[in-house]
This record gives sequence, structure tokens and C-alpha cells, in this order.
Amino acid sequence: MPPVNGTCPDYTTFSEQFHEPASKGPLQLPFQRPIEACRTFTSHVINQVIDTFSAKMKNVDLARLFANCFPNTLDTTVAKTACIVTNSTRCQPLSFIITGDIDAMWLRDSANQLMPYLDFLPQDLSLKRLVLGTIYMQAQFISIDPYANAFHPPGNMGQWALMHQAPIDQHQPHSPGHLSQVYEYKWEIDSLASFLQLSNKYWQATNDSSFIRSPIWLNAVQLVLDTVQQEQQGTFDVKSGEPLHVAEVFSQTSDRPTENQFVNGRGQPIKYTGMVRSLFRPSDDACVFTFFVPGNAMLSVELDHLSHMLSPVNQTMANVAKNLSVTIRDAIFKYAITDLPGYGKVFAYEVDGYGSQLLMDDANVPSLLSLPMLGFVAQDDKIYQNTRRLVLSSDNPYFFHGPVTQGIGGPHVGLNYAWPMSQIVRILTSSDDQEIKDALDLVLNSTHKTGLIHESVNVYPDRGNHNYTRPWFAWANGLFGQAILKIAKERPYLIFNA
Repeated sequence: MPPVNGTCPDYTTFSEQFHEPASKGPLQLPFQRPIEACRTFTSHVINQVIDTFSAKMKNVDLARLFANCFPNTLDTTVAKTACIVTNSTRCQPLSFIITGDIDAMWLRDSANQLMPYLDFLPQDLSLKRLVLGTIYMQAQFISIDPYANAFHPPGNMGQWALMHQAPIDQHQPHSPGHLSQVYEYKWEIDSLASFLQLSNKYWQATNDSSFIRSPIWLNAVQLVLDTVQQEQQGTFDVKSGEPLHVAEVFSQTSDRPTENQFVNGRGQPIKYTGMVRSLFRPSDDACVFTFFVPGNAMLSVELDHLSHMLSPVNQTMANVAKNLSVTIRDAIFKYAITDLPGYGKVFAYEVDGYGSQLLMDDANVPSLLSLPMLGFVAQDDKIYQNTRRLVLSSDNPYFFHGPVTQGIGGPHVGLNYAWPMSQIVRILTSSDDQEIKDALDLVLNSTHKTGLIHESVNVYPDRGNHNYTRPWFAWANGLFGQAILKIAKERPYLIFNA
């Protein structure tokens, strides 16, 4: 990706072009990393990991896919930073991480994009501060509007880095709103859970607890706790029967039903369960029933982690987080499990507390398939294993299979588009060597010779449709890197030479 007239080519275009040298395997995959001058962030530690792993891999095409995908977030999506290269106490690091081909920062995506690098933070101070900067950036955004899911970059990152108090909450109860900083206003509980997850995993990886005492981070956490409690309420007052006020509705003019919510934007009626209402899924599609089970599962896990982080700082907040975690978990096991003929007890994808349950899964994480990865249940949990069999079969209405590939998709792109992300999650939640190898093969052969992981892939060829969607999807690329790291640690014989 050489600079042209002093500038670097747009990576969306670059990612669909073939760049030499090709890998020496049968797939002949291109080399899709920009030259160093055009990379948005460089970590010599990560580059060394790529070199070491690639040299040991049996499959040279797999080595090339790993070399392209693992550093993709660093190479292409670090759009803006401030106070990264200094340890000055005058400023706090800030990192604006775009999702890829969309120039905006999603709370969920940005957290997931950095997950592959966490184990290497103690070896690379700049990388460590990049991740810490993302946590602070997310905290600033949540302070502006805890219900929004994606944000525009600050006009002056340097000025924001000097702030030691949180911005004022500007939430507008009817979305889409008109805040200059907000890119998208979709209330998704996994956005807040992802902020907590990245905070906890950074803390665990580095033993750096300095940010936990920051007024900016603590303000965001308090808003998370307040929002979660607000969104536990049912639709109706249990005594009067009157509809309760809601802090967030979402309605707009759109030709796509998944871009709107039922009942004038507040969602279908729900009954109090202890779970938390979410108007949208991690795919950014509207929920059918607003107790989104995988998101609640993730939130329960991360609230428990949060309680441990907060204990040395604020025991009252820690207790609230712990109690919320237990309440949500208990509600899932009470209201979100059903007995399905041929499978036994399984988790539902969405419920309403009245008895309605949606049985399906979507590729985007958090998903039912990802529950052990999230830490909600053990991998060998009986209900999870039943659910896994269901969602990886044609009894899941969004499981697609054809001559090109197979996997879980969702309504976001449409029928017959399987998301490679689902096969990567399958790898990350399996202990079966053959299943891991099969899923790895499906992912490796899904790139359509671009050498990168796509959002979705058409399972049928030559149907007059696009072969895939989104040539540049950093979250999926990073998730693939995570899968390779996990295999290398637990089952190196599957990918490495003896």
C-alpha cells in the first residue's frame, strides 16, 4: 500500500485488490498489510508474533491469512490518538478505533478489535496505552449518552485528553437524536457490557488499576449501573396497569423493519424478570422481544467482574454491580430456557417475560453459540451443548449451508449469507479437534482470494448476488487472530509443524 502523492490509498479499495507476493499454497492468498508508512499503528511485538507463528505453521495459506488478519486493527483502524506516547499525568490517553470501512467507533466493535492483543500489553508500553486510551474514549462517550452505540471522533483529541472530569450526560429520550458526537443511537446492552469487558481484561492483563480511580471512568460506570437498573423495569405499572415511562425509544422512517422498534419505538411489551431491556442486537438489528438473552448473559458476567474491580474503590457500587449480576443470571435461568423436542432444554435468543420466546441465533457476538466464550456457562454445560446443536443446525432459521460455505447468519444481510464469524466462534467454543479443523478450513476458504475475513459470504455461487459483504471488517479479522492464538496455546499440533 505505497503512498500515492504523499497519501495512502483507501483501505476499502486496497483490501479488494490483489497484492504480491501471493502465498505459496493452493489458495495463493495476497499480502494485504499496508506498508509500514501507511499503517495506523505499529507494534514490533505483534509483528514478531506474526513472524514467529507464520514460520511454524504447516499451512502456508493459513499463515498468510493470520498475517493479514491478526494486525488488521492496528494496521488500518487507529484513526486518532492523543497522549499515547507519554506517561504524563497532565493528560489521559485517548484512542479512536474505527470499525473498518465505516468512519465511526462502535463501543462493542472497538473493544472486540483490541482483544487479540491483550496478552502482549506487558511487552509493549505504546500498545498498552492504546488500549487504555480506548477505555478512556469509551468512558467519555458513555458519559455523553449511555444509550448510544457508535460515535464520531472528537474534533480536538488533544483537548479531550486534558479533561479530568467526565462530559455532561446529554441523552435525549427519543432516538435518533441530534447530538453531534453520536453516530448511531441504537440501545444495545452489549455496548455497555463490552466497555466493562475491555476494562476488566485490560486490568487482568496489566495489573494497572490507575484508571479505576479516574472520575471519568467511575462516572461512566455509574451511568452503566443506573441505565441497567432503569432498563430492568417492565412495560406496565404492576399496581395501576399504566404504561411506565421509558428513558429510551427508537423510531425513524426506514424501508427496513430491522431499523425500527415496535410500539412507537419502545419495543414489544415486557414483564419484569430481572433481565435488562435492549432495543437492538449486536448486529444493530431490532430485537423482536427486548430481553435479549446473550446480551444479558454477557452483562451478568461483566457486572460480576466489575464488582471485583470496584471493591477497593467503592464498595457500595461494587455491591450494586454484584447484585445486578446475580439477578440477571437468575432471570435467564428462570425465563429463558425452554424444552425443545429433539434437543431437550435450550436457551432462547430473546424473551418477553410473558412466555414468548424466540428460538434462533445470530452470528454476531454476544450470541448463544458464544456463551462459554463470554464466561456465562462452562463449555460442557448440558443446556449449552443442547443449544449449540440447535443453532448449528437447520433448525436455526438463520443457519445457512450451500456449496460455497456454511454457518450462522442473521437478518442484517439477508438469507443465504453465512458469517465467517460464526465459524470462528465455533472454533473458540470447541474442544473437538476435528470440529476445529473443519471450521478452520471453512474460514480459510471463505475469503474469495482477498486474504481477509468478510462480514458474510454467500453460500451459493452465481446467483446474481454479491459473493460477500464488507471486504474490510476489522472485528472479524481480530477474532480470527484470537482463534489462532487459542489453538496455538491449547492445540499447537493442529497448526504448527512438529
